[in-house]
Amino acid sequence: MCRYQFILSFIMLAALLSSCATPPRLTYNNFIQIQDGMTEQEVMNILGEPTKVTSGSLDTGIGSILGLDKLSGTNMIWVTDEAKADVIFFKGKVKSKNFTNQF
Repeated sequence: MCRYQFILSFIMLAALLSSCATPPRLTYNNFIQIQDGMTEQEVMNILGEPTKVTSGSLDTGIGSILGLDKLSGTNMIWVTDEAKADVIFFKGKVKSKNFTNQF
């Protein structure tokens, strides 16, 4: 009887842990919710943490009169076995996005 309780406890623990795991949030239905102008945090709320992030900035030397003293951009990439999403942010807002099914 004790062995069966152990096995049953193990199965219940495994089921509990697997239900806590977050499934991949990179789906086409989630991706199409992303709109130009959204912030990085709004996109991460939809797709989760990105797989890869690269960012850069450029000091234009023009000055702040035109608001172009410093340009910054970030590229966030989400990758799963089924899909890949690439979102480019300019000054913290979505500028472009791309979704590809992986085959």
